[in-house]
Amino acid sequence: MPVPRLRRPRGTAAATGPVDQRLPIGRSATLGLQHVLVMYAGVVAVPLILAETLGLDRSQTVALVNANLIVGGVGTLIQALGLWRFGARFPIVQGASFIGLAPALLIGEQYGLPSVFGAVIAAGALTVVLAPVFSRLLRFFPPVVIGSLVTIVGISLMPAAAGWLGGGEGSGDFGAPTDLLLGLLTVVATIAVHVLGRGLWSSLSVLVGLAVGTSAAFLTGTTDFGSVSEAAWVGLAAPLSFGAPRFEIVPILMMSLAMLVILAETTGNMLAIGHIVGVRVDRRRLADAFRADGLASMLGGLYNGFPLNAFSQNTGLLAMTKVRSRFVVAAGGLIMIAFGLLPKAGAVVSAIPPAVLGGGAIVMFGMTTAAGVQELARVRYAGTNNALVVAVSLSVGVLPMASPELFGRVQGPLGLVLESGIFLGAITAVLLNALLDRPAREADRDGADPAASAPSPPADGGRDDERKHVTDTATPGTGTPSTQDIELLRRAFALAGEARERGRHPFGALVAAADGTVIAARGNNSMPPEGDPTQHAELCAAAAAARSVPLERLAGATLYSSAEPCAMCTGALYWTGIGRLVYGLSERRLLELTGDAAENPTFDLPCREVLARGQRKVEVLGPLLEDEAALAHRGFWR
Repeated sequence: MPVPRLRRPRGTAAATGPVDQRLPIGRSATLGLQHVLVMYAGVVAVPLILAETLGLDRSQTVALVNANLIVGGVGTLIQALGLWRFGARFPIVQGASFIGLAPALLIGEQYGLPSVFGAVIAAGALTVVLAPVFSRLLRFFPPVVIGSLVTIVGISLMPAAAGWLGGGEGSGDFGAPTDLLLGLLTVVATIAVHVLGRGLWSSLSVLVGLAVGTSAAFLTGTTDFGSVSEAAWVGLAAPLSFGAPRFEIVPILMMSLAMLVILAETTGNMLAIGHIVGVRVDRRRLADAFRADGLASMLGGLYNGFPLNAFSQNTGLLAMTKVRSRFVVAAGGLIMIAFGLLPKAGAVVSAIPPAVLGGGAIVMFGMTTAAGVQELARVRYAGTNNALVVAVSLSVGVLPMASPELFGRVQGPLGLVLESGIFLGAITAVLLNALLDRPAREADRDGADPAASAPSPPADGGRDDERKHVTDTATPGTGTPSTQDIELLRRAFALAGEARERGRHPFGALVAAADGTVIAARGNNSMPPEGDPTQHAELCAAAAAARSVPLERLAGATLYSSAEPCAMCTGALYWTGIGRLVYGLSERRLLELTGDAAENPTFDLPCREVLARGQRKVEVLGPLLEDEAALAHRGFWR
């Protein structure tokens, strides 16, 4: 009997993953404001420093600040929502890059601001054109490099956190006990709300922490809101306020080099965000992110702005709040634009003391570092040189932070490169991984010991003819999973852990297209007596995928499950037309873990037997990484 064609009912919303989740407008605005507060000091610092160095008057300074807020908001919208092949469609917050500040100062002092903006426009255009070329470098970023780079991104943010915590770099009483206590109060409040809060409150822990710290600062006289009454309600900076841009070779070359460093940092941030949100970063998505960097920088040059890149601070916020929706970040982009148009609103935000921002940053930046450490924990070290790659790249990456004067005598473009710990760490990790050990790279691509990853023989003891329509391989004839399989299967394990944290049974599943794009992801929701006992993770994910995409696309999709699907879920996989199954725990191993638990009367019926009775071919790969898959069940059933 042919598989019926399934159509999405009219008016039915497509199922979405966490990145594409649409939250209520009020909640999105609140969470978006949290993103803006986290990066506000950084996004206005670049124009403020440039204005002070070049001796601009107050009106010119205000114009620069407002323009950069507006351009940052537009850049954030492009990255989050996407515009054709511009934008990663990721929760990325864009802002003026400190990497572009050094060449901007040099160009501004020697050539004038019109040459600065001309160089920004030209460098942005070059980035747009060469984005596909730059994205091909992604193949040099296996897990050992990704983990090292994400860790360096987190560590590289700590000097900024320390500067804020002390009251702001250049402060006359830097490190005053009052500032340190305000930072400590913010840290404690943030952790308390995150741990004790539920739902929205837990997600807003950073915002609440900042509010508590700012309130304490106001009560102690450390800050005031007098500047709010002085600020204008509306202020709009005109494009090309400093004259028509000038395009000169030397400034363009200097700014183009800065853009190369920015692209390296964008790669690191993209990989970090991809790890946090559970979405694979492929070459196309990376190229789209690069194009958005270039386009936003071009707009910045036209509108009195500077090169833009992703703000690492907000990557830490994603890890902290676990709210991964790109639409929340898009709401933050709109708020940035509003702040650029409404100076009075910006004045309210600017009243947050640096020490309070430092307290919030300690938690958020630490979460970014923790994400890198988690990635490194999955890397295979036995019999490889991966430990050496990690050790040297991390050490080199922190050198500019440990001793900012170390490369002080290196002038020109090379000095600019050496000032970026992220760039140095990335180059070191890529080169060492490429040169040291080919077997190490191959093991790293597999993501696990091949012996541990290889599928076990079917435990059902069934005859070969009963499985004649089923193949056990991801790649015909190899019997081993691909890197993408391992990554997505581990994402299913993470969903199982999240389900357990919600008080549900520890199972998770997701459906992904052939290119790794997640179509639907679900945790278990069948904990009796409150839950629906049929709401198994695999069934929910398969049903959501069927509502989201045409049947033709599901034929090339894979269901990744933390455990072998039961007969009901295997039937759901079959009837929704999904063409492939990859799972972790076998039904037999699951039975050993659950025992005679009344809540989970496990079927001893392997999925291969169910699928062998069908008329449609389904590939099956599993069990895989059973010890890792079993972690979510440890201590749950007994």
